[in-house]
Amino acid sequence: MIHRVARLPRRLLFRPHLALLLFGSLSLISGWLWFGTGLFLGRGSGLTVWACSFVATVIAALTLLRRRLQLGGLLVLVVATVVVPTLALIALRWNTGAPILMHDGAYQTEEAIRLLLGGLDPYGVDYTTTSMRLWHWYVNTPIDPSLYHYVYPPAVFLLPLPAYALAHSVGVPFDVRLVDLLVAVVAAVAIIKLPWRWEWRYLVLAALFLDPFFYLAQGRNDILFLAPIVLGVLAWERDRPMLAALAFGAAAAFKPFAVFLLPLLALLVWRRSRAERWSTARQLTVLAGLILPGLLTIAPFFLWNPGAYWADTVSFVSGSDPHRYPIQGYGFSEILLLLKIIPSPGAYFPFAILQALGTLPVFAFGIRRVVGRPTLATVLWWATATLAVVLFFSRFVNDNYLAVVLFLAVLAGATRRGARRIGQHVDRDVFTRPAAAA
Repeated sequence: MIHRVARLPRRLLFRPHLALLLFGSLSLISGWLWFGTGLFLGRGSGLTVWACSFVATVIAALTLLRRRLQLGGLLVLVVATVVVPTLALIALRWNTGAPILMHDGAYQTEEAIRLLLGGLDPYGVDYTTTSMRLWHWYVNTPIDPSLYHYVYPPAVFLLPLPAYALAHSVGVPFDVRLVDLLVAVVAAVAIIKLPWRWEWRYLVLAALFLDPFFYLAQGRNDILFLAPIVLGVLAWERDRPMLAALAFGAAAAFKPFAVFLLPLLALLVWRRSRAERWSTARQLTVLAGLILPGLLTIAPFFLWNPGAYWADTVSFVSGSDPHRYPIQGYGFSEILLLLKIIPSPGAYFPFAILQALGTLPVFAFGIRRVVGRPTLATVLWWATATLAVVLFFSRFVNDNYLAVVLFLAVLAGATRRGARRIGQHVDRDVFTRPAAAA
């Protein structure tokens, strides 16, 4: 009885109807606030964008009720909720020259591309000397400490660089969100191609594209590392371990959130290589795929200016830099700030100690679980749990970080259910064969 009660939340969560109700409602509310009110796009254009989302939500609901073309109905909603608002904001920028509702990180990425094409290192740059200082939410305010640092890994600006260079050479406008849209399309196609029942693919699609806290239309770049994770799951489920390793490695190259996947995946690969009697060359090649994307993209910029790279990507976000990121968000740091244990948002506090104390036991238990049950779903679950603890004890926790944790949890649950339904032989064989069999 207790076991059934414990399983009830998971049974309720993994239901397409409830996923559409939850994420669809949040998307409509968020869309009304950002667009329907006309505050940014104007009354007519904003209401039109929101109306598209409302009509698409009705279509998605009808396809669920009629049990026909469910994924097709959801894709219509994704286009209306993500693609249409993104293109509307890009068009507004091109018509007015003002990056209204464009995330400052996306705008700064374009500046980083321009700096690199000009022969300058994007790290260690004072972005107050660029057009970033004129970004609409930085005008008439004290200088934001973010203007002294570029916090993203090099892959974030290297991916759109060819498209930017091409657009610049032919004299057409460019917006980095167009590249994000292409990555989103790749992620959607990968989810649809997963060899699972439609219900699990539906949940993953909804959690990725209908959660308004990803702010995809505004250009937050979580899609850049979540798309490779989805591709990695697809490759693993289709028995392509090398492609899976490269995809997961690419995810870590785009955002350090995915770093916690890599050691657990390495353990999973080792168990599988022992069970299937891989050659040493194949085993090392697959393991190398986990680190190559990050090594090839990060190493050149780190070697270019180690101090600047470390200051921008580590010291600033951890709070050890003089221009430290202010404490904010939904984690333990905000509790300490409210209790006056930390005097101000700009004060230093050794959050790394709390992160280590909280993370090491969780990660160690995750290793034990992967050894005991070496499946991709187990890896995803415990990498997500580790990330959640790290974020909770970090200096700041943005709302999109919560969306990331929720999506990864949904993906882990769907992976477990999908693999179980199709009798996924990769995970089953690794689980049932002892490691010493080789």
